[in-house]
This record gives sequence, C-alpha cells and structure tokens, in this order.
Amino acid sequence: MKRSLLELLVCPTCHGQLHSEPAAEEVLEGYLHCPACRHSYPVRDGIPRFVENRSSGFEYQWKFYRELNTALYERQFFDWLAPVGPEFFRDKLVLEAGCGKGRHTVVAGKHGARLVVALDITEAVDVARANAGEASNLAFVQADLMHPPFRPGTFDYAFSIGVLHHLSDPRAAFDSLARQVKPGGHLSAWVYGRENNGWILYFLDPLRINIFRRVPAPMLHGLAWLGAVSVKLIARGLYAPLLKLWPQAPLFYRDYLMYVGGFPLIELETIVFDHLHPTYSHYLRKEEFSAWFQGFQEVVIGWHNRNSWRGFARKPAAQ
Repeated sequence: MKRSLLELLVCPTCHGQLHSEPAAEEVLEGYLHCPACRHSYPVRDGIPRFVENRSSGFEYQWKFYRELNTALYERQFFDWLAPVGPEFFRDKLVLEAGCGKGRHTVVAGKHGARLVVALDITEAVDVARANAGEASNLAFVQADLMHPPFRPGTFDYAFSIGVLHHLSDPRAAFDSLARQVKPGGHLSAWVYGRENNGWILYFLDPLRINIFRRVPAPMLHGLAWLGAVSVKLIARGLYAPLLKLWPQAPLFYRDYLMYVGGFPLIELETIVFDHLHPTYSHYLRKEEFSAWFQGFQEVVIGWHNRNSWRGFARKPAAQ
C-alpha cells in the first residue's frame, strides 16, 4: 500500500483520518488506525482490509479462473462501458467497484489513469493484485461497497461491471457508488437485463437457486464446461453457417451467442460458471435501470447484445 492510496482512505465507520503503522511510504504488512473511533484495519500483502475475509463463490471463481486474456478483456471492457473510450481514462482518479481477478483494472490502468483503486469484498483482490504485475497506477482495497473507506466525492470516475446485479440491493449499491464520484465526475454501470432473458428467469434461475449453488465446485466446473461446449457448438457450428445463408435469421439469443461464440473455451466456461453459483442474480428492466440515473446529466443508456444494459452519466456540478 503506497502513500498515494493512504491519502484517499478514511475509516469506513466514522470517516475519520487513518494513520498507518508502520508510517512508511509503502506498507506491505501493518495496520491502519483511526484515532477518532479507535478502529484498526490490517494491511496484508500491501492491501488494506476493511472487512473480515468473506469467502464466496466469486472468490473461488476468480482464484480458479485467474488468467488474463488482455486483448479479449479490453474489447469487452469498452463494449460494456460505451460511450467511454480509452482516452477517457487519461489522468483520472478512478474507482472500480467489484474488481474480481483484476481484468478490468488492468485495462483501465493501461490507458493512462492517474490511479485506479479496485475494490472487492472478497480475497479476489489478491488475485487482482498479482495480475496487476508492476503497474504503479493500480491499487487494491478489500472493502464493502455499501461502507466504502473513502470520503464522498473523491473520484473523477467510478464504474462497476457485472457486479451490482449480484448484490442483495443493486440500487442501494449503485447509489453508494455514485456518492464516491465528485461533482462533475462520471460513472458507469453494466447489469443483466430482464428483457429477452425469460428463459434464464424461469428455467435456469430456479435451477441455480435450488440445485447448482449447492453443487460441489468440481462438479460445477464440469457443468460449466458442458455449457461452454454447447455454446461453442451452437454459435460456431449452427448459427454461423445459417447466418451466412440468411443474415437476418431470427435465431434464439443470436446477438449474444454470436458475440461470445468466438471466445476461447475457458472464457465460455467462466461465463457459464458465473451464472450457476451466485447467491443473488437480479435481472433489471430498462425502466428500472434508467431510474437509477435520474438527476444525472448526459445520461446514455444502451442495450448490449439485446440482453443487458449499460449506463453512463455525469454527476451534476452542483450536487
């Protein structure tokens, strides 16, 4: 943990100023103390920890599927954040809510952000930090988005990709994310859509709730692999030849399956695994998602692959 990160952190309990022990320019092992409320928080492996370790399926997922496919992730990243492009990150102080294995953190840092602070509630932050390598403009924090260790209005830009819909109260989490953005700053979110996902809501989701999330991890990997192979066969073996003959064919889930069908099999397995184990999976209608951005400016709501929503907005200067 470098001094540049400590200067951004406050006690999540009382928002008091924190002091590091040892008092050094970089702390790998130590504590952060709050004189105001006398709470202390450990620093382990250079990461300040504001929550007790909370094991979850997502922590397991990112420790297992830990490798980075940077070229693929960069393409996905900007698809999910459109209209944000690479140049948008230059010189900005950025917050990522829910970093997983750091695949988005690395891309954001690569494009000139002054500092990207990646937050996750689980020890997936350890995987993310390892994947960051020697990048000097990336920092990692283990904390709860609902009680973030920052003063409101700290960041130029905040984003969350594929995380809010897996929390118990997605709207409250979005509002917490928005509070971290300074007046005049920007924020983005990408979430599952309800539109065109009826087959998930009425078939896959009951299986997830009642069966899949109780299945031992090795068996779940096997199911995810079978799902990945099925997606690959449908997309490349069936849909691709049909669409050459009939480009406008009304094929089930066409946009999404053709988008992911060319991914490596391990990435498809990760996607399927991601749908099988979460405690919460919320699917949001456009009207519900758009309502999150009421009161913001320059709002852009986009439909991605006809099954998910992405949103971008500017926080009013006088908030």
